[in-house]
Amino acid sequence: MGADQSAFSQPLTPQSNDPICATEPRFCLPHTVQLRLREKLWSFSGDDFKITDASNAEIVYFQCHGKVFSLRDKKVLRDNMGVPVLNMKEQLISFTDKFRVYAGEGSDREICKFNSRLTFLKAKLVSHFNDVVTGRPRVVTLKGDWREKRCAIYLGEPKHGGIPIAKIFRPLTGRSLMFGVNDYIVEIAAGVDIALAVIMCIALDEHSRDGD
Repeated sequence: MGADQSAFSQPLTPQSNDPICATEPRFCLPHTVQLRLREKLWSFSGDDFKITDASNAEIVYFQCHGKVFSLRDKKVLRDNMGVPVLNMKEQLISFTDKFRVYAGEGSDREICKFNSRLTFLKAKLVSHFNDVVTGRPRVVTLKGDWREKRCAIYLGEPKHGGIPIAKIFRPLTGRSLMFGVNDYIVEIAAGVDIALAVIMCIALDEHSRDGD
């Protein structure tokens, strides 16, 4: 845990000069942003999220809806105008590519896959994709403590010199204590696709539910 905690405390590295874009360029913001993923109470699917500015809930970035009666195998992320940005499907019979992410709501254009590993204390999601702006291959890795929900997202593989570009943690709130819902804070460096960071956080949440 010491190494992960040390990595979590590292400052994020801005990517303004070379943005990391898996979805759309409009989601690569020129400044650091801190988002709150707020799980909705009493949602039919049990895993709907509203994604807002962490300090101002009136500023909405995304909504994520799970499909009812779909065995938790599909999530649709919409922007603040309700336009589908991507959908994520859980591969229930796959042991490697646990989640696949597609453009829009019904498109078969694959954005990326999340190769995931979950152990007693550790979580790891690895995504390979081609940057939609430059066409360059990218590797993004989420790694950390899934029970504490403290993770960092790196450009590259951390053990091979990957640099931190986002952080995820779960604050302790009255909602979480009383209702058992999961709220997350995601801090994302400038120039990093915020839609990608959000869906990686939701994939972590989904995988941790499967592991509970």
